[in-house]
Amino acid sequence: MKKLFIIPFLVVTNLITAQVTKNVGNFIKVTAFDKISVQLIQSTENKIELKGKFENEAILINNNGELKIRLPLGNFLNGDDLVAKVYFTKLEGLEANEGSYVSCDTEIKALDFSLIAKEGSQIKAIVNAQRISIKSSNGSIIKLSGNAQNLDAVTNSGGKLEAEKCLTSQAKISVNAGGFADIYATDLVDAKTRAGGTITIYGNPKQVNQKTILGGHIIISKR
Repeated sequence: MKKLFIIPFLVVTNLITAQVTKNVGNFIKVTAFDKISVQLIQSTENKIELKGKFENEAILINNNGELKIRLPLGNFLNGDDLVAKVYFTKLEGLEANEGSYVSCDTEIKALDFSLIAKEGSQIKAIVNAQRISIKSSNGSIIKLSGNAQNLDAVTNSGGKLEAEKCLTSQAKISVNAGGFADIYATDLVDAKTRAGGTITIYGNPKQVNQKTILGGHIIISKR
């Protein structure tokens, strides 16, 4: 049975600034909405500090380990000036929706890791995992560095993946409807474009399997 928790507020103030701090329980995935900026910080506890416009109205829902950060319907897409600092102990996935921005400046370690960006959102992360899966669509951008044994990525409708600094052994990449992807692999790449799109492959892999349907470009870089 899935567990659903709605986290109550704890308001913390000082003489100079005010922020809202929430204890959020255990989670392994963070999902952002409404143009909110999320900063991820490795920690020994799970909590969130909210600062900016609508900090008191923000809604946090922990749905079976997925922490969702959003605003009420009355403030839909009004999170431009709201920053959420998310302190985490363990992560296995990130998702950015509705123009939100999710970033982490330190390396995230996991066995399997998932990144999803939709609706003009952005994710920037450093990940060290056995397997990384990625979906970027609707003009969103995922900037990824780190290491992985296997990378499985799809970009659609102008979605972009910048992963040439994520060193992998094997990669499977599909780019559709004008998407873009830069990847790095040393052993094997399965690359496919459909209805336009561009894939650039770095790392001088030993084998590259290519397929284009209704246009598109697959470029093997010599760098």
